[in-house]
Amino acid sequence: MDKLELYTLQSFLNQNDIPLIKGKPKTFLGIAKQPHYENVLSNIYAFYFDVHEVHKLKDLFITSLIELINASPLAKEAKVFETFLNFEVVTEYGTKNQKRIDILLQNQEQAIIIENKVYHTLNNDLDEYYNEINVATKVGIVLSLHPISDIKHPHFINITHSQFMEKVMFNLGSYVLSASDKYLVFLKDFYQNIINLSRPVMEKENIHFYYKNQQEINQLVEFKFKLRDHILSQVIAAGNTLEGVSKYEPRANSFNDKRLVYYVSNKYSNLMITVVYEKLLTDEKKMHIAIEMQGNLLKDRKKYDAIVFTEEEKQHAFAEHFRTTSVDWSHFSVQHYHPTEDEISNLSQFIIDKLNQDHLLSIFNKLVLFLDAQKTEK
Repeated sequence: MDKLELYTLQSFLNQNDIPLIKGKPKTFLGIAKQPHYENVLSNIYAFYFDVHEVHKLKDLFITSLIELINASPLAKEAKVFETFLNFEVVTEYGTKNQKRIDILLQNQEQAIIIENKVYHTLNNDLDEYYNEINVATKVGIVLSLHPISDIKHPHFINITHSQFMEKVMFNLGSYVLSASDKYLVFLKDFYQNIINLSRPVMEKENIHFYYKNQQEINQLVEFKFKLRDHILSQVIAAGNTLEGVSKYEPRANSFNDKRLVYYVSNKYSNLMITVVYEKLLTDEKKMHIAIEMQGNLLKDRKKYDAIVFTEEEKQHAFAEHFRTTSVDWSHFSVQHYHPTEDEISNLSQFIIDKLNQDHLLSIFNKLVLFLDAQKTEK
């Protein structure tokens, strides 16, 4: 990239505030890889609709839903429900034609039929659902992620998941004191899950900003990739100067891809120098170099006490947790660095200097010699 292009990009950055794209907070359902499963969400709704359940939130959910129903077009002349008491909560209610109503709230005189939709389209036979339930007053609800304008059934209304949960959270205050703390936490997490599902990854304003400045943004992305390529080439170049090791890069798209390089001992594949560089591309601008052991080299860690290290080497050998960790890999020595921009420009020399100055290379070589001696003794 020439000086004119650099000047253009710098001017762009000086004149524009880059929008911050906020990530979505993690939820338990997200961690379980089930944030959008309709039957899972239905079961959670059913639990909270049940006024006798251990959450002790009593009628919070049904009261919130009734408020939305009574504010809908179905209640133009009068409230649909004055009260809704002594009702059962049923999920996957079977019809005569072997269809299933996702959630049914029903007492002897009233019913609320809920069709729960997340990503699936509305292809259900709402007439069949409505006619299946034989009570005096009944309402159907399509509970969807986004608004649906053409439900095409006179007794069904559309309420979004976020509308419902926002109403629940608005009404929550008067129920908190009697509620179970445990299930309040679950409820708040469930609400966040609904927010995550309902909101796009990027807001319209951010999308507009990208397309308005697409060329400059793509140049900046390419600029970052070029810097990463420079760092990687410098790390590899440093390894190529070392004797007795072979460079190993993690396979493409694996967890360690584009974040570290191994200099693996030619004699012992479970002994290596690991250079982790990924945070050089962040605000932290840091890296670390470690002597790493894996597998069978960790079976008897006390044996390495027999190696005669110099006083300087002892300060860097036997890293914290090396003797106690139970995992199948461990750092025998590790050093952390914050190289300057000038040092990053010649990172290979920086790595070589640190391997020598901090005695990492001499420690590594003594480990190789020690393992050689043990092999000879056997």
